[in-house]
Amino acid sequence: MSEDFMNCFRFNTKITPDRFALVNLQKKPSESFQEYTRRWRSEAAMTQPPLDDNELTKYFIRAQEGIYFEKMMGMMGQKFPELVKMGNFLEEGIKSGKIQSMDALQTASKAIQYGSIRNGKKKKEELSSTATVKNEESREYKTVPWMYQQK
Repeated sequence: MSEDFMNCFRFNTKITPDRFALVNLQKKPSESFQEYTRRWRSEAAMTQPPLDDNELTKYFIRAQEGIYFEKMMGMMGQKFPELVKMGNFLEEGIKSGKIQSMDALQTASKAIQYGSIRNGKKKKEELSSTATVKNEESREYKTVPWMYQQK
């Protein structure tokens, strides 16, 4: 009798994902884009009512962050497999360093800020670089040191 009861009301133990849950389903730092798309697609398959192809594309793009969202926005009319190909391409570009990920830039920025706060209050930071200057008389370009002081 208890087994029949469990079979009859088992549906109450599982929450079917809705469209809002799909949009909030984010990629984990430890997983690849391919693994993320598999997980996202399996969740999308359980939504009620089922998603059509246009909704699948729309909600998948909305779930993306950073460079993935920016690049996929232009692919709104494409099919889901094309979005997966683009995501894999972007991930490969980020790993090779050809594409700058906003997450990496934000992490570097926070590290710089943390370092400057930790090294003392209102300490002057010196950022050095080089600048290319054109000499008008000889019409040559010369690289010279350039210093910027932040107060």
